[in-house]
Amino acid sequence: MRLVMLGTGHALVTRRYNTCFVLDDAQGCALVDAGGGNGVLGRLEDAGIDWRRIRHLFVSHTHIDHLLGAVWVLRLFCHHLNEGSFDGSLAVHGNGEVVRTLRGVAGQLLRPQETRFFDGRVAFDAVEDGDRRMILGHETAFFDIRSSGARQFGFVCEHEPGRLLAFCGDEPYRAGACPQLEAAALEGGVDWLLHEAFCLARDEARYDPHPINHGTVAEACCTAERLRACNLVLFHTEDDTGADRARLYRQEGGRFFSGNLFVPEDGEALEL
Repeated sequence: MRLVMLGTGHALVTRRYNTCFVLDDAQGCALVDAGGGNGVLGRLEDAGIDWRRIRHLFVSHTHIDHLLGAVWVLRLFCHHLNEGSFDGSLAVHGNGEVVRTLRGVAGQLLRPQETRFFDGRVAFDAVEDGDRRMILGHETAFFDIRSSGARQFGFVCEHEPGRLLAFCGDEPYRAGACPQLEAAALEGGVDWLLHEAFCLARDEARYDPHPINHGTVAEACCTAERLRACNLVLFHTEDDTGADRARLYRQEGGRFFSGNLFVPEDGEALEL
């Protein structure tokens, strides 16, 4: 499996795209979040991801920098289904709030000849805390991250037998939110942890991330160390540090996390 980061920035970045990524496996692709606009289509193209291989779309919550790009993904699929130039299907996963919002917005903006594929070739799946689905042949468990804002879910999947990948949404992981992840920490650790890091700890006064439910690089790395993660991927960041971002984040994070720390750029792929 490959992890392809289409975007790595927070809602108001201008030099990067909003955080979203693709899990690319032999059975196809799963798109996780979609950013805030039709830029997601260009990001897929730039990354060499054929949209026809996308089998699943998971939207973590209803914030515009995660959900609005999904409308364009739906339009792309439904347009080609209507034209007869695509014969596949798409499963759209999210909590009930996500499914109602996305379906409602897309229903208002897409044409009737496109929305007629809803509940058929484009299937909406409202998941609850603890629900499990087979995604690209991998058992995937969804969990409520216990946000105080919009209801938001993450997930844990077994990307290889006995090896877990955990996506914590775009807020700091809260202890106890995912029993499977906590159990993995006790039994040897999670293989890959995907976690937000809004800014460096040294810049906390500048960005003030905590009131908007975000955290620092140092905090994310402390969480990863507690969960005994082998590999930590940081995203949903500011973009003011520019080309120095990865170096500065690894420099700070290395003081708190003993595993492999990745700070990918937009379009970068990691082999899991």
